[in-house]
Amino acid sequence: MSLEEQFDALTLEALQNFVRSGQEENLSLDFKTANTPDLSHAADRKNLAKALSGFANSSGGLLIWGIVATRNADQIDCASDFREINPLRLFLTRLNTLTGEAVSPMIDGVRHKTLEANADSGFAVTLVPESESGPHMAKCREDRHYKRSGDSFYRMEHYDLEDMFGRRRRPKLELTTRLERGGPATEIVLGIRNIGRGTARAPYLAFSVTEPFRPAEYGLDGNGNNGLSKLHYGQGLRYRYGSTGGLVIHPGTIHEVTRVKLPGFNPRPEMLPNRDIIIDYEISAEDTRIFQDSIILGRVAPE
Repeated sequence: MSLEEQFDALTLEALQNFVRSGQEENLSLDFKTANTPDLSHAADRKNLAKALSGFANSSGGLLIWGIVATRNADQIDCASDFREINPLRLFLTRLNTLTGEAVSPMIDGVRHKTLEANADSGFAVTLVPESESGPHMAKCREDRHYKRSGDSFYRMEHYDLEDMFGRRRRPKLELTTRLERGGPATEIVLGIRNIGRGTARAPYLAFSVTEPFRPAEYGLDGNGNNGLSKLHYGQGLRYRYGSTGGLVIHPGTIHEVTRVKLPGFNPRPEMLPNRDIIIDYEISAEDTRIFQDSIILGRVAPE
């Protein structure tokens, strides 16, 4: 699940479970309390500025306001209690106002939302995406660059800043699926979409799919050719494809890789699985981290 999906799915019940289970802070999750609902307290503005800078300069993260974090036996900060923010609507207004002032340059894609526990009282969540236009400096009397490591924010060293100033725009890849035809002859075309701002070089896709679906024996184009070359079987996911030449996927484009189908030229309706079709996959490209996820396509009913 992506960071954006986690943000959208976060509920009051989830926060209650965080405290009940002693959820640890981690690379992409931080808990903070608010001294004043209008963010007039210097410590609150500092916490916002550090989180915006640190998460954006790293891999992004969620900052949850209104939860007390205390250290456990392993010296890791964990959710331990609630401290509701009241009035909550005022707090959200001030978050939106200060988002552009607490960091420089401003970060695209920052979002805030509230989770109300009582009338105009409860919690807020700030989503800070990983930025490709950094480094971002924390303001509000900080004037420092931060990064996220483990469960804490750290001041960036000179070499960190040099690396970020020279960092190129990066691709961001996701799996695409396209159904063709219907009934037992349904085929699923798999592709790679680049939603990032950089070009994806040497793309790679590996996947497993609910049986008896498997890659089509005649390839993507019907003549045995696929969008990427088949790679030797390895550990983990069953089917692997990758670029062995200079193939690239430009920002905003889709490159189709292969198609999966039921075996045989005339599959019978009873061959359709009586359960959801699930594709587990991992996807990557040159100089990008492997992203792993699953997609559920539901059931395909025969025509």
